[in-house]
Amino acid sequence: MAIRSADRRSVYPTGNAARRALLTLRGEGVRSFWFKLLAQIGYRRLLLLDQPLDHAVPQFSPTLPVDIAELSRDELGDYLAFRPDTRRADALARLAAGQVCFVARCDGRIVAADWIATQPIRLSYLDCVLDMAPGEVCIYDKFILPAYRGHGISNALRTHHLRQLQRAGHRRVVVAVLPENASSLRDILKGGYRPCGIIGRIKVGRWQRHFRKAPPKG
Repeated sequence: MAIRSADRRSVYPTGNAARRALLTLRGEGVRSFWFKLLAQIGYRRLLLLDQPLDHAVPQFSPTLPVDIAELSRDELGDYLAFRPDTRRADALARLAAGQVCFVARCDGRIVAADWIATQPIRLSYLDCVLDMAPGEVCIYDKFILPAYRGHGISNALRTHHLRQLQRAGHRRVVVAVLPENASSLRDILKGGYRPCGIIGRIKVGRWQRHFRKAPPKG
């Protein structure tokens, strides 16, 4: 796996920055607020975690009944209703590039999803491209509706796609997460992933540099 600069600049989220900062401070604490402030200034990083696929994936049953399947192009409207912040053109581009989206439905409604890429993937948050080595896959843009969190749906979704990836002959799965996202990080670690590196970007004006380093010990 390697990191390289993207060919075009990222499109960053818009909105009321002061309001987002206040919500972060109230809901996630000073540490998260500090790093999100640094992200706005020009310092951003993601924690990489990986998991080998050379072991049996345990069965997991959520506490709510869900149906898990690969998203088809014809179901894209359902996905956009689930993730209204995603542009249709971006979702279509992902599918055209051979990426796969697995979704979990409850009573016919999409309540959780994640994307899987086996080819180089552009991380807009860092304005870079993450290259995949043969046999590697990257799982990204994982999201579950707040009202459905805490019911094991995320674990059920993970079990499903890990088994699919094993059958396809892949050997290693990588995910990238904000280190301050404590709930997501805790969930990923419970799923058997272990930190394998940190990737990031420092940007000042039009100058920027990407970096990769070892994960923190402990």
